[in-house]
Amino acid sequence: MDKIIKYGAIAFVIFFVVTAPNSAASIIDRVFGWLQSWADGVSTFVTDTAL
Repeated sequence: MDKIIKYGAIAFVIFFVVTAPNSAASIIDRVFGWLQSWADGVSTFVTDTAL
């Protein structure tokens, strides 16, 4: 059952990227933006507490 869900999710992602590449790229860009924002916050926190 787990393999079916995993393969279904992979197939959905491939289908989404092929049929709507601009939307897929936008989602990836947004996720990387969130990660960058989170990393900047952690970096600022560590810098402020270390000094």
